[in-house]
Amino acid sequence: MKIDILAQLAETIYSYKAYPVNEEFDSVAAALIEKHPCLKEPSSASGWYGWKISLKFKMGNYRQKLRDAGCQELKVTSEKRGLGETRRKRNKVKKPRRCETNFLPDLPQGKDQESLDKEREQIAVEMKKRTTDISFVDSAMSSTFSLRRQEVVEEEPPVSQMKVRWPALFTERQLSEEFTRPVSKDMSKSFFEGLDRHLSKPIQLFRSKRYEDIPEMTSILQSLHKDDSRLLGLPWYMRETPSKFMKICEPSDREEDVIKGVVIGILVVVENVMEPLPAFYNDVALVIEEEVVMRHLTDIPNAFLNLMGLVYALNLDYPKELKFTFEVIQRLFIGVGSDSCTARVHSLKTKLLR
Repeated sequence: MKIDILAQLAETIYSYKAYPVNEEFDSVAAALIEKHPCLKEPSSASGWYGWKISLKFKMGNYRQKLRDAGCQELKVTSEKRGLGETRRKRNKVKKPRRCETNFLPDLPQGKDQESLDKEREQIAVEMKKRTTDISFVDSAMSSTFSLRRQEVVEEEPPVSQMKVRWPALFTERQLSEEFTRPVSKDMSKSFFEGLDRHLSKPIQLFRSKRYEDIPEMTSILQSLHKDDSRLLGLPWYMRETPSKFMKICEPSDREEDVIKGVVIGILVVVENVMEPLPAFYNDVALVIEEEVVMRHLTDIPNAFLNLMGLVYALNLDYPKELKFTFEVIQRLFIGVGSDSCTARVHSLKTKLLR
């Protein structure tokens, strides 16, 4: 009976997530005992610790069976270290790191790579039209998700190549949809609800520290009623420097010079770069691999939101200089993986919840 119970649980867990974390195993084992008290272990303080350990092993065995059966996601995330060029590539292949529940799905039943690539070409043609058929693009982007993820995870193409092959991906509408597919969460709604919920406290937190050696914080502290100011102040509070990430220029400046060397960041175009926090932006754009990939994002919060969408859609690393800031956005604002934070982010979480 125990074998059957564990098999059913493993199959159900996998339908939600291939790699559950320790806290999720705890909740499943505890729910099992709560639903069926007769399964409680008399020798265990919690009554379910043994079930948790058995379930962990069962999930490993279940993944191995699926891997042997040809499950693409599990084959990719279990690749071992190789030599030379193979080693460099495979060291980048990891299991989902940011709580993706649908990291690398198999191709849809009844479709192959060739048929999906034809759909991709149709999307590219449709995006060149003056009036785009939104419903067709939505449907085709959804059906080609598995093909796109294979390209992103296994081949790691340059962003410039992805923009040519998948132009619809670099629109706000499709980025929101693309985030939902691997994470099963509404990115825009979760992000702005998180801002409203958590960004009332930073006024007190920012002012509790001294920033005499950080001139940028002076203007930020004077206008903390604005969401832009609170987001811009967040990196400084997390002891990070956003100067390499946030680039500000005037319309007359050469764009190529400003974004040179930027791996991932935000470009803000204003009339006067000396103005601390302008009320109006000529443009807010996203830069990846020294190329502007999205424009006209209205404000800083919207830029952060869409950049987070691109990070998930293209399987990118967080910018090194702002890794804690992006972890705050992911875990606290959007609410993805909020149970497992680094020490620095957990400290902020504790202060925000007081």
